[in-house]
Amino acid sequence: MRELSQRQFAEAQKCLKKGDILAVPTETVYGLAVSLDNHAAVKRLLDFKQRGTDGDKILTLMLPTVKDIPKYAKVSHWQMALARHHFPGELTIVLPKNDSFKHRYFDHFDSVGVRIPAHDYMLKLLQRTGPLLVTSANRRGQAPCLSATDIKNRLPDIEAVVSGNAGGNLPSTIVDWTGDAPFTVRQGGLLIVHYA
Repeated sequence: MRELSQRQFAEAQKCLKKGDILAVPTETVYGLAVSLDNHAAVKRLLDFKQRGTDGDKILTLMLPTVKDIPKYAKVSHWQMALARHHFPGELTIVLPKNDSFKHRYFDHFDSVGVRIPAHDYMLKLLQRTGPLLVTSANRRGQAPCLSATDIKNRLPDIEAVVSGNAGGNLPSTIVDWTGDAPFTVRQGGLLIVHYA
């Protein structure tokens, strides 16, 4: 396993481009990231997490800015208001998928979960790589990793890890707004008390 410093953006980009799974810190927990455009890497990440395309858990699409959301999701004025209020932040919003967004993985789903992390390294990486597919850094049924040391000890078969520690908070709050009204699917560190 390669360990990269948070200054080695070019090396991180090379890892993602060639199809490696990259363990990355966020303001919540460590994540496992792959390039959205590398379908082989997406398949490897799904296999690692023991997920298929027939379940209800969808890989999170991490984006660099709020203005990128309409490229991938159908989003109303009120949904954008929620996004602008809480992004970057500890929130994942599940929205109806944009019909024009064609992707070998997402074509199996009618929705997409988007997130913009409030983490300096991740925002800078996303600005360089574009969207990444990310899931929590853990094996199925285990707690997420919170540091690069955790990754090396518990997930030694991951190709590369970015050094550091995660925020140590709960995983992101997940709000599903694919219907008429939003509802909280998973309560994380962020409490949503007002949607509009």
